[in-house]
Amino acid sequence: MKKIIAAMLSAIVGLFGYTIVDTAIETRVSNLESEVSMLRSQVAEYHATTTPPYYETTTYPNDVTAVYPTTHTKVTTTKKPMTTKPTTAKPTTTTKPITTEAPTTTYPYATTTMAPTTTRPTTTKAPSTTVAGPTANGWCGDYAQWSLASDGTLTIFGKGDMYDGKPEWYGGYRKYINKVVIKDGITSIGSYAFYDCTSLESITIPDSVTSIGTYAFGYCYSLESITIPDSVTSIGGYAFYNCTSLKSITIPDSVTSIGSDAFRYCTSLKSITIPDSVTSIGGYAFYNCTSLKSITIPDSVTSMGSYAFYNCTSLETATIGNGVKSIYSYAFEGCSNLKTVKLGKNIEQIGNMAFAKCGSLTDVYYAGTEADWNAITIKENNARLTDANIHYNSAV
Repeated sequence: MKKIIAAMLSAIVGLFGYTIVDTAIETRVSNLESEVSMLRSQVAEYHATTTPPYYETTTYPNDVTAVYPTTHTKVTTTKKPMTTKPTTAKPTTTTKPITTEAPTTTYPYATTTMAPTTTRPTTTKAPSTTVAGPTANGWCGDYAQWSLASDGTLTIFGKGDMYDGKPEWYGGYRKYINKVVIKDGITSIGSYAFYDCTSLESITIPDSVTSIGTYAFGYCYSLESITIPDSVTSIGGYAFYNCTSLKSITIPDSVTSIGSDAFRYCTSLKSITIPDSVTSIGGYAFYNCTSLKSITIPDSVTSMGSYAFYNCTSLETATIGNGVKSIYSYAFEGCSNLKTVKLGKNIEQIGNMAFAKCGSLTDVYYAGTEADWNAITIKENNARLTDANIHYNSAV
């Protein structure tokens, strides 16, 4: 034990760096031994007078006697009788007296019978206010100018011809144009002048205009009608191409030629009158005009291109004047409702498939004799024409 305590103190001295002489250590150890001896005497005296109920003295190798438990068996002791907690009678719950609810006071607005639902008077909705569009101006010819108002009206004024090709308003303003007014003094409507003006609904053309260029009104989907003045002599190719809302058009006696594809895909066009002044009708001129019901080609026309009336599915009668000598290939192909055809006496040739797929064709009225009919060169795939009832010497 002495050695252990000495070692512990030496370690403490080493840890804190203190220097202690050996005699001081020995003195301290001697004092500790005296204290231990005194503790032993006190423990022995205690054991002599007191016998612990479940402890015993255990001797350790170093002769230091300590008291430790040696068994985990508890000494049976008589439990203190449990004191029964006096039961206090729980007060009986007092039933809350049922109070008769006072009758609900009925207020006038609660008892009054609801009036029948009053139908809100229908008011006429005010017309939508058109948002003002942009305004702009510029030149569209050497001496011709243009001006776009906020209401969508495009005015062309000045003199002379309009330029050919897409004009200044094409890029950023064409979608705002809904009306065109061409002032007197302008002599031509250039090619692509109003091309793809999809909102254009009406146009005024003065008597000073003599020609309408290629694609001048191409893809004007909203245009429903147009009046061409007597001063116009030619309608260019594709002039009204794909004007799907165009229902009627008046061609004056001054026009001499209708260009190819001029009215192609005008699917709402129901009728058109070709004047005696026209001498030529270009190919595809009325291609796929599916609402057109009848067509009369005057004696003045001497040439009619191929596919001129191709797939006019509503066409029922077609009159071809005495001036036409050749009906080119596919001219009336696909006219599935065509029932009657009237042909002038000067026909010399009918092209391949000119009347193919004309399943309803039953009668042909020919102005010449049977011998004249037999002299006509009729190419193949025209069985519907040749199998029909041929009425000779019929006035056209």
